[in-house]
Amino acid sequence: MPLPVSVSRILARLPALVRFLLALVAVNVAVYATFRLCFWAAFYEASADASWADVLTALYLGLKFDLRLTLILCLPLALVGWIRWLDPTRSHPARAAWIGYFAAAQSIVLLLYLIDFGHYGYLHVRLNASLLEHLTPVAVAAQMAWETYPVLPALLAWLLLCSGYAWIVRGAARHTLEPMTEPLGKWSKRAALGALAALYILGVWGAWSLYPLRWSAAYFAANEAVAALALNPILFLADTIPNRSRTFDTSKVREHYAYTAFLLGIKEPRPQALGFARYVTPPSKPTARYNLVVIHMESLAAFKLGIFGNPLNATPHFDAIARDGILFTNFFVPQGPSARSVFTMLTGIPDMNPKRTASRNPLLVSQHTLVNALDGYEKYYFLNGSATWGNIRGLLANNIPDLRMLEEGDYDAPYDDTWGVSDLVLFEKAHETFSAAREPFFAFIQTSGNHRPYTIPKDRRGFELAQMDDAALRANGFDDLAAYNGLRLLDYSLESFFARARRSAYFQRTVFVMYGDHGVVSPTPTPWEKLGLTGHHVPLVIYAPWMFKEGRRVDFTASLPDVLPTHLSLLGIPHLNTGMGRDLLSLGPQDPHFSLIGETGVLDDEFFLRVLPGGTHLYRYRSEAPTRDVHEQYPEKVAALRRLREALYETTLYLLHHNPPRAHAPEQVRGPAR
Repeated sequence: MPLPVSVSRILARLPALVRFLLALVAVNVAVYATFRLCFWAAFYEASADASWADVLTALYLGLKFDLRLTLILCLPLALVGWIRWLDPTRSHPARAAWIGYFAAAQSIVLLLYLIDFGHYGYLHVRLNASLLEHLTPVAVAAQMAWETYPVLPALLAWLLLCSGYAWIVRGAARHTLEPMTEPLGKWSKRAALGALAALYILGVWGAWSLYPLRWSAAYFAANEAVAALALNPILFLADTIPNRSRTFDTSKVREHYAYTAFLLGIKEPRPQALGFARYVTPPSKPTARYNLVVIHMESLAAFKLGIFGNPLNATPHFDAIARDGILFTNFFVPQGPSARSVFTMLTGIPDMNPKRTASRNPLLVSQHTLVNALDGYEKYYFLNGSATWGNIRGLLANNIPDLRMLEEGDYDAPYDDTWGVSDLVLFEKAHETFSAAREPFFAFIQTSGNHRPYTIPKDRRGFELAQMDDAALRANGFDDLAAYNGLRLLDYSLESFFARARRSAYFQRTVFVMYGDHGVVSPTPTPWEKLGLTGHHVPLVIYAPWMFKEGRRVDFTASLPDVLPTHLSLLGIPHLNTGMGRDLLSLGPQDPHFSLIGETGVLDDEFFLRVLPGGTHLYRYRSEAPTRDVHEQYPEKVAALRRLREALYETTLYLLHHNPPRAHAPEQVRGPAR
C-alpha cells in the first residue's frame, strides 16, 4: 500500500543515507516478523493452551527483539556510512560493499533461523549456545543432521531467501539513494537526525525504563512455549554464549552420590539416575492453612545487630522480634550478592553459577521451586524497584504461575533513588495487600533500602536521624553515619509493618520468615572478617508468636537453601524437594550441619575449611582463636570436610542444570533425570 503523500514528501527530504537505513529496518523487521509468525504456526500446539493475552504479549515482545536485531545489524552503516569513501550515496564501490555486507549478514541470520526451526522441533528449546556443544564430533553431527532433517530442501530454501533478500536490498538502494530534490534546511536536518538518533537508541534499548529489554522479559508467563514465541533466536544465542560452559562433572557427582544422599536425607537413593528429588510428608498437619511471608532483608549482616552483641542499638525492633521468635544464630548464605540469594532461596540450590548470577543465565531460567507446593495460595512478590534487575522477573514469572508482582509503577510514591521507593512504602503496600487478600497467601518481600547510597526518603513517617561519632561507628562495623541510619530505617520500616500487622486479622494466621540476603565487609578487622565470614553470616528468624509461645535460639550451622523446606514442613505442606535444603526444625544434635561458603569453603558446627590454590586451611571459627590455621593438627577433619565440600559443591553445579519444573506429587520422585 503506498504511503500517504505527506509521509512520502517528508521521507523524500531526508538525507539519502537515512532513507536507505529506514528501508533496511522496515525490510528486516518484516522478514523477522514473518519468521516469528511461521514459528507460531509450525509449533502452534505447544502454546495452544496459552491465553490470547499472553500470545499477543509474546508477539509484541518478539517485535521489539526483532527491531533490536535489525538495528544492531544496521549499526555499522549508521555509524560510519557518513564517511565520504564509505558513503553509499557518493561511491558506487561503497554501495556495492554495503549491499554485500547486508546480504552476507542476513544470509547468516537466515541460516540460523532455519536451524532454529529444526532445533526447536527436536528439543523444544529455541536456538542457544548448547548448539555449539552438539557440533562435535563434526562427522557425527553432520550425519545426524543429514539423517534427521531435510537438509537439501532447507539449503535450497536458504539460497532462495538469501537471493530474494539481496534483490530487495539492491532495489531499496536504487530507490532510496537517489539525490534529494528538496533537501531539509540546516536546522530542520539537524533536528530530524537528532530525533532519529534518539529513536535508534531507544529501539536498541528496547524499553522505556531504567533497565533495557532483556531476554528474561520473554519469561513473563509460566509457559515455556510462550517464552519461545517471544524470543529472538539470534539474540538468544548471543545471550547464552557467555554461559555455554557446563562446569559440573558427572563423574564426581556420581562418586559422591551416596554420601550426598545421606546428607540430604534421601531415604530411597537412585544412584543410576542421579536422582536427588525426595517427597516430604511433614509429621503433623495443622487444622488450618497458614499464610507464609518471607522477608528478604538487604545487607543484613549479623555483626551489625544488637541481638548478636553490637552495642550501637541500630536494630532494636528486629532484635525484639528475634528474641520472641526462633533465631538461628549461625545461619549463612553460600554466596552473594542479592540476586544469588533470591535464586538460592527459591530453588534450594546455592547459586554457584560461574562469572554471573544464575538468574542472568538464560540456560538456567527454568527451575523447580517449593513455592509451587503452596497449592491454592495467592502468591505475591514485592520489590521497591524494577524486577528487571538481575533478570529476576524471568526467574519468578517463568516458574511460579499466577504470581502477582508488585514493582515500579505499583506504588503511590516517588522513587527515592535507583532502588525505587523506600522500604517504608514497600511494607505499607504489603500490609495493604495482605489485609485485602484472599487467604491463604504466600508473599516474598525484598527490601533494598539498606544499600548504598542509603537514601533517607523525604517523607520519613516519623523516623528520626541519629548522630554518632565516626570512631564509634567504625569500631562497631559501620562504614559511616549513612550506613548506620540506613540500617536503622530498615529496622523502623519493619516495626512500622508489624505494628499494623499485629492489629490485623491475618497476623494470627501468618508465619513470618526474616533473613539477611548477605552480609557485608566490616571496616573493623574482626576475626570473622579476616576469615571472610562476615559477608556470609546473616540472621534467620521465624516469627509466629501465636504458634511459638516463647522464643528460642538454634546454634547449629544452617544455610539459605534450608529456608523453604523448613517452613513448608512447619506449615504441614507435603512437597517435592529437589534442592539442597533440609527441614532445620527436624534436625537433631547428631545430624550433619553444614553450609557451603563460596566456591572454596565449607562450615560445620566447629570448623571452617578453605581449599585455595595455595593450600588447604582449617580454622576453628567459633573458638577463642578463630583465625589460627589448625589443618596440621586435624588431618582427619581436613579430609572429612574436603569430602563434604566437594560433594556439596559438585552436586550443586549439577543440580543447577538438572532441576526442571515438576509437579509436587510422589510419583514425580522417580521421574528420569533431564
